Amino acid sequence: MIQERRKHLRAKKNLLLKIADKSFDVITETVDISSSGIYCRITRLLPVMSRIEAIMLVPVKGNGKHVKKIKAKGVVVRTEPVILKDADRAHYNVAIFFTDMSKKDQKAIESYIDSGNTDEAKLRITN
Repeated sequence: MIQERRKHLRAKKNLLLKIADKSFDVITETVDISSSGIYCRITRLLPVMSRIEAIMLVPVKGNGKHVKKIKAKGVVVRTEPVILKDADRAHYNVAIFFTDMSKKDQKAIESYIDSGNTDEAKLRITN
């Protein structure tokens, strides 16, 4: 039997996301999110172990349409090329592990995932 190593709830949600390093920045959306990382699709190859900064807009529980800007530093832990029909640019699915985020921002993501703003059928545990 395989033992589950993942510790954090992950939700398939599309949240506005900016990824940047010293030489570029790109605006995209998350495919899924947890308090330990994000998975997204971008049009730029980011090699594994690339260090990036991420800024996300996460809805705030109980505040209607208000969002919290969350900043984190992270490292690319997986990059997969994606073949899309009729795409004029290459696309990549990228998994980013957060290496530096405030406890307050981490709690905001956890609260968002726990708030019911997500489809429970699309929740899963991850690290």
